[in-house]
Amino acid sequence: MKVLRYLAYLLMISAFFRVIPVITALVYDEPFISFIISAGVSFFFGLGLWYLTRAKEHEPALDLTGGLMLVALSFIILPVFGAISFLPSFDYSFIDATFESVSGFTTTGMTLYDSLDGLPKSLLMWRALTQWLGGIGIIMVFLFIFSRLRAHAFSKLTEAEEHMSTTSALYQAQGFTEKAETGMKNTTRSIFIIYLSYTVAGTLFLYAAGMRLFDSIAMTFTSLSTGGFTVSDTFYTNDSQLWVLCGLMVLGAISFISHNKLVQLKFKDFLKTLEKNLFLLFLGLSIVLVLFAYPDLKTVIFELVSAFTTTGYSMTTIALLPQLFILVIMVGMLVGGCVASTAGGIKVFRIYTLVKSIPWILKKLSSPRKAIIPFRIQDKQVDESNVLIIGVFVFCYFLIILVGTIVFLLFGYSFLDSSFQMISALGTVGLQTTSLASVPALGKVILMVAMIFGRLEIFPVLVLIRSFFRR
Repeated sequence: MKVLRYLAYLLMISAFFRVIPVITALVYDEPFISFIISAGVSFFFGLGLWYLTRAKEHEPALDLTGGLMLVALSFIILPVFGAISFLPSFDYSFIDATFESVSGFTTTGMTLYDSLDGLPKSLLMWRALTQWLGGIGIIMVFLFIFSRLRAHAFSKLTEAEEHMSTTSALYQAQGFTEKAETGMKNTTRSIFIIYLSYTVAGTLFLYAAGMRLFDSIAMTFTSLSTGGFTVSDTFYTNDSQLWVLCGLMVLGAISFISHNKLVQLKFKDFLKTLEKNLFLLFLGLSIVLVLFAYPDLKTVIFELVSAFTTTGYSMTTIALLPQLFILVIMVGMLVGGCVASTAGGIKVFRIYTLVKSIPWILKKLSSPRKAIIPFRIQDKQVDESNVLIIGVFVFCYFLIILVGTIVFLLFGYSFLDSSFQMISALGTVGLQTTSLASVPALGKVILMVAMIFGRLEIFPVLVLIRSFFRR
């Protein structure tokens, strides 16, 4: 019941974000009834759900399993309500509208629109906003607001401990697993403030570089969230705008706990962050490698930054690029960004852990049976169960890609198109080698499922499915 009640809060809170596209519609003299309907349905459904699940007696705090279920449900239910605003532009096709909404909230960036130039500005702003919300996780937005609303209510130690337990469960479920030295509540607030500050700064920089205000806001939403939705058919920027976008994408792909260290002026700690350094090293080496096959520095940097951060912008036709370029793009989409960032993919730290575990496993196999061989990363011992969890995650990741690729092959798509779309969807990248408008309904559903699995990093969805079948 507590999971559903928190979901009700999320639905009601998310309804108020429709104010932004409504204001945009008023500015550009566009109809906004679909946003009003979407907000109303979301709010009153949430209100009804809250009424049905309101606490009548003391309940235990939300544990990690409950947190995982809430995160999974939120990224499934919220896009469904968000799809209402897309219905008119898709001739009221529920599948197509939901696809666009899921692609937004999961920060994937795949689209079914053949053209963006004829769409209302308010709808383009809503598309961008769904990615901004999905990027940091509407769970984090909820935590910030909810903690402020409830702060005055926790006068007893037991209540405070319960709140901290609930906050911790949601925080871990969203993937923010690094140590938060200043406390969970402060860390949640800091992450939201940093995200909001980067959004304002990115908008100002793009506007100063010559981009229109509307485009500056929308493109900041979609680049910082590593989402990749654009606002026009022709992706053209001057060099200054290009580098600002690259900077925002890289910021979004780096752990926000690392950003917190930077804001706290802990420069040495920030510079020594392992995953961030590995990510930048991998990106830099890949750029150098691809330049041998495609000697256009600006294009190579932008395309690879977009792929490695799982943003999905592109200013060229991917299918026409050299094979080495395409291969590196696909590898970048697989690996993705850092843990606790807005980026998707397997994540750099997981890949590093598995690579690091190879000599450790070989040493264990060649040592006496009772020998204790600890696994360490940066002189810190890592529990063997964590290595197992990462291994299972990566196996599930490639299994989903394999199954989806086979289905698209059965639809008649080439191996490149089939595998590329699945890697892109599961990595929440959004790059496309072919138009998705003509994909069969089942194919669109498979891509949506892949997006949700990828955004939630598989396990929350599996926990939700397991809980459903255990009832």
